[in-house]
Amino acid sequence: MKPYSKHILLCTGKTCATKGSEDVLKRLRENIDEDGLKGIKTSKGGCFGVCKETEERGILCPVVVVYPEGIWYERVDTDNIDEILDKHIKKGKVVERLFHYKLEQ
Repeated sequence: MKPYSKHILLCTGKTCATKGSEDVLKRLRENIDEDGLKGIKTSKGGCFGVCKETEERGILCPVVVVYPEGIWYERVDTDNIDEILDKHIKKGKVVERLFHYKLEQ
């Protein structure tokens, strides 16, 4: 495995998938390649369970998690994944308007 400093996980469970998570992942990977960013691993995962946190199922989907910071983002789409890449991955700043949760370390 190649070494990496950031790991971006995208929920591709059933509810997130119906809200375009596969397109978000594709856009994320394309932008990482276009920007020549190194040391970033991207992965898709099954359901992260966030869609079950609200009465209206799936309102927070799709969900993205960035490690090692443990930052969870909600309502990520193909437009705002660029903002996460620019502000969080490149500049180290949390995108507050999409922020969902931070894991305690």
